Order: sequence, then structure tokens, then C-alpha cells
Amino acid sequence: MMPLWKLKREVRRVALQVSQVQWLVYGPALRRIHDFRKARRIRLHHGAHALSGDVAVVLIYQPQGLSGSLFHTLRHLTGKGFAPLVVSNAPLSAEDVARLKPHCAAIMERPNYGYDFGGYRDGILHLLDHGTEIGRVLVMNDSIWFPLYPDCDLIDRMRRADDDLYGYVMNARVNRHRSHLQSYFFAFGKRLVATSDFRNYWAGLFVTSNKNLVIRRCEIPMTEHFRARGYSIGYRYLISDPMIALRSLTPDELMQVVRYQMRVDTSNAATLAPYAAGDPADPAWRTRVMALAGDLKMGKYLLIAHPLLMLGKLRGQILKKDRQPMYRLQRAELLAGGFAEGMAPAVLEEVMTCDGVAHRLPRPLEADPGRYLRPSVLPVHRTADREVEVA
Repeated sequence: MMPLWKLKREVRRVALQVSQVQWLVYGPALRRIHDFRKARRIRLHHGAHALSGDVAVVLIYQPQGLSGSLFHTLRHLTGKGFAPLVVSNAPLSAEDVARLKPHCAAIMERPNYGYDFGGYRDGILHLLDHGTEIGRVLVMNDSIWFPLYPDCDLIDRMRRADDDLYGYVMNARVNRHRSHLQSYFFAFGKRLVATSDFRNYWAGLFVTSNKNLVIRRCEIPMTEHFRARGYSIGYRYLISDPMIALRSLTPDELMQVVRYQMRVDTSNAATLAPYAAGDPADPAWRTRVMALAGDLKMGKYLLIAHPLLMLGKLRGQILKKDRQPMYRLQRAELLAGGFAEGMAPAVLEEVMTCDGVAHRLPRPLEADPGRYLRPSVLPVHRTADREVEVA
């Protein structure tokens, strides 16, 4: 007899597959209907900037009003030479439109059809039809806070890399065809933007309001779609870079990560418990923890890694707004560990309040005031196939 937990899993799997059928069958027709009605369903507003040169398509969904961190992001983008095209998947008030205009080239209000990729598509096609002398096209959404700190050089790195498609994190898989850039922040280079491949990809994109299909048919295939056509792919981080950064932690810092991992990865908490009670000063303890780290994939996933790794060692500049417990734990660690020092005020205010609790920032007397300073030049840690800058 099948165990109850397995039966429930199979029922959920079948239900998920059934929910996708209508989109697989009717999706292309619904996209054509959307395109036919687009002129009546989408509202456009002109902003203070020209829709030309390097453009950032910024997808937002903020039905309760615009956040302060959105304006922080827009100021950063314009300061780096990007003209923002804000695409809102929710209606905007007249007041919010007026607040956005000084920071944007254009503002688009559209139905929440197709989630992020549906909004990306409408924004990019509008840009191709109405923009002039378009250069790079940066694409991002408001599921993240960006940038976290004033020393952010992510866009500068992107420009220096000069890849046809560049992302913040590459989710590398054993099957290369499944390896993909994560879709909350990525950019297309000028060479690719000028090609028919670029327009054809977005015009023919499979658009769906089924979240699982958005991942399967939009986010995951996009990177390989362009790589297979000979375009270069670049990224700031591999999803596994925190594993390399683990090696640079002091014993006490490694213990912090072990205890954090027990709360984030509850399925392996019992395995980690003996190490959480161990002596970090014992070299044998460190050896065993590092061996275990690979098996348990401790720190493998960059955006849920302990702030010591993601912000301290790797100098990350993006933080997820997700309300899942693992991200809430990460934000609590960020605030308790001193990583809020120097953070952009608009971001810090939202980080402190987004979980319904106004966190206090502890400042223990024994803390080293220079411990979390972000150096301008980082040493490089090398593995057989990867070089990673680690503070």
C-alpha cells in the first residue's frame, strides 16, 4: 500500500499537470488575443527621460502603492546611464504616475497577464517599436532589493564583460541545456538587441499565467535559446559560489553558518545538530563540517545563503523580498550580524519592517567595527574551473 505522504505528493503532481493543460493548448491563441487588444488594455505615460540608448525594463507589481526602494533603484539605474521603462502589472494611481515620471523614460500599465515574462515581453516589444538607437537592455523585477549598498558595481561589471546575455546568478545544472540565468536581473548586450533573433524571441515567447510554466517555458529555456544561436553568456555569480566562500570563514563564522543552516534546511537539522554542539576551534571539526557541507549543499543557493557568505564574503548587491521562512531568517541574520551598516536607507527601512517586526540593530561592545567593511578589492579564490572574489 502506498504511504499517505507519497499519495499526497502524487495527487499534487497530477493536479499541477492538469492546471497546465489549458495553457499548453490555448496559450498561443491567448497571446494573439492579448496582442490584438493590447492598444486598448495598456496605458502608456511618457517620462522625463528619452527612450533611447541603454534602457532598463523594470517590472513591478505594487497594488498597494509604490515603495521607497523602487525610487532608490530607479535613481541608481539613471545614475548608471540607463533610461528606465517601468512596466506595472497592477494599476497605478495618478499620484504614483506623477512620482514616477521624473525617474523614467516611459511607464506602462498592463493587466497581470503572463506574470513577469508577460510584462518583460510587452515592455521590450514597446521599446523595439518606439525606442531610438537602443543599446543594452537590462531587465529586472521588484521581487528584489537592488542595489543594497552605495558601492554597487554590478552594472559596471556587466558593461566590462560585454556579453550578449548577462545575469546576476547562473543556475548551473549537470545538463547544460537546463543551466540558466535567474530571471529577476539580466541584461542583453547591444549586439544581440539589434538582431532579428532578439525581436523574434520576445514576439514568439510562450506567455502563460501559470507560474510553473513560466519557469519551465520562459525562465529556464531562455539562456540556452540564445547560447545555442552562438551568443555569449556571462554572469556575476554561479549559484554554488557560496560553497567556495565557505572555505574563507573563521571557525566562529563557520559555526554561525552551521546553526543558520539548521534553521533554513530543517530536513537536515538532525544531521547538523552534532556539529552545532561541537568545538569550532578543533581542526578536525572544521574538516568534518567542510566535508559535510558539500553533501548537504550548505550555502549552495546564493540568495538564501547566510549573509556572511552572500553579503560579507561575496559582496552581493541583491536581496530577495520573499516572505518564505528561509528568507525571513536570512533578513534577521542580516540585521543581527551588522550587515545593515552602510545599506541604502530606503532598502534598510523596508528590510527592517517587511516581516511585520521593526528589528533593533544590536551593537555589541565587543564587536569589531571594521569586521563588515566592504573592501574595494577582493582576493581571488580559485578552484579547478572557477575564480571567485572573496573578501
